[in-house]
Parts: sequence; structure tokens; C-alpha cells
Amino acid sequence: MRSLLILLVLVAGGFVLTAMFVAPKQPELRGWYETNACPHLDKISPQICDPIRAAKGSEPI
Repeated sequence: MRSLLILLVLVAGGFVLTAMFVAPKQPELRGWYETNACPHLDKISPQICDPIRAAKGSEPI
């Protein structure tokens, strides 16, 4: 039971870290996170999706 809980925490942490560090640099992943994950992550902390929003604003047209 303990290892399942640790696995769940690691997966959740990886999901949040991906949103903060990997997704802003990958357009497809950034779009998915912004559409599907950010509404839920904003309930935890709006700062999680700030790098995604900042990267979207600095995209070359």
C-alpha cells in the first residue's frame, strides 16, 4: 500500500513538473496542458501554469 501511495505522489509530481518545465517548450504539449490540465492545476496554484501562459505570449507569429 505504501509503494502505491509513493507511486501516486511521484506521478502527480512528474505531471506538475512537466507542466512547469517541459510543456512551455513543446507547442503540442503546451496546448494540451493549457486546454486540459491548467483549469485543474490553477485550483491548486495559478503559478504552475504561468510558464505555459508566458511561453504562449512570446510565440513568434
